[in-house]
Amino acid sequence: MMQTIAGQYYYPKSSKSECAQLVISEDSVSLLLEEQSGVVTSGADIQWRATIPGVALEADFIDGGKFIATDRHERLHQRRSRLETFEKNMPLIVASVFLVPFLMWFILAVAMPKLAEESVAFIPQSVPNQMGEQSFKIIEELFLSPSELDVEKQEAVKAQWKSALTQLSLPTEHFKLHVYDSEYFGPNAFALPNGTVVITDDLINKLDGNPDAILAVLLHEIGHVELKHSLRIVAQSISNTLAIAVVFGDVEGMGEAILGTGSSLILNAFSRDMESEADDYALAKLVMLGKSPTAFSDAMKVFLALKSEHEQGDLLKYLSSHPEIKERIKKAEEFGL
Repeated sequence: MMQTIAGQYYYPKSSKSECAQLVISEDSVSLLLEEQSGVVTSGADIQWRATIPGVALEADFIDGGKFIATDRHERLHQRRSRLETFEKNMPLIVASVFLVPFLMWFILAVAMPKLAEESVAFIPQSVPNQMGEQSFKIIEELFLSPSELDVEKQEAVKAQWKSALTQLSLPTEHFKLHVYDSEYFGPNAFALPNGTVVITDDLINKLDGNPDAILAVLLHEIGHVELKHSLRIVAQSISNTLAIAVVFGDVEGMGEAILGTGSSLILNAFSRDMESEADDYALAKLVMLGKSPTAFSDAMKVFLALKSEHEQGDLLKYLSSHPEIKERIKKAEEFGL
């Protein structure tokens, strides 16, 4: 099959040009000029410029000459740009409108979280230790004050804590309990990835007279550490940031993403699934300690009452991202039935 393309030929190392025709066959290319005889060459001696939609076809000859087609839509029959094929394929265009957003959702919501979760198992213990230490220094400086509780009450909480760790064969040197006063956190408890657990004066006072309820909350926080929830959050945050950076070309933002893990740890709340996992952990450990799972529901009922008190204003930070409290109470009361 032969193809003829009209265009302009530019002589090598010269500003001279003239109208010409390029005659292309299966094994040769002929350049027909008006002022001199045609030039015949093999297709291998011509470099075809990458065809971009809307840009005229160009051919570079081995001696430095150049041919540019007059019709910017003209293309070689046997060499159609893959990009052009895609751009003129209407079913593919329509499909991409739906597939690209779905692919982005799958990468960010399914693939990257799964990859991040699997990668946590390979993180050495030195990483969560350093993360926890640095985060605790920031939190302690900004949001915590020395406890104002009686020493006897603090020691009672810590004694039950140590007894539970021993009975559950959990390393007492890894898990450290601190009691602080905090206007910012209010009645609250939280854990950091290095095993540091903090409980506030307000929460101990709210659960006063029910030490098992206090223990249930602390076991919930231990669950976050044992199940590596903080590390999973940071890993997911980094993986999503890197995925977005690669897709949209912001490669320089990768360094900022990695350096920003400390802020992610402090600012990101645990997901509902993680909270449910920590609840299950606490309920199972209460049973192992010979205590009733209703101790956990007792703690949740206190939080439910606090939520009702604050429903006209900002909800307690402990409650703002947690699963529905009534569901958690029901699960605790039905646990093991």
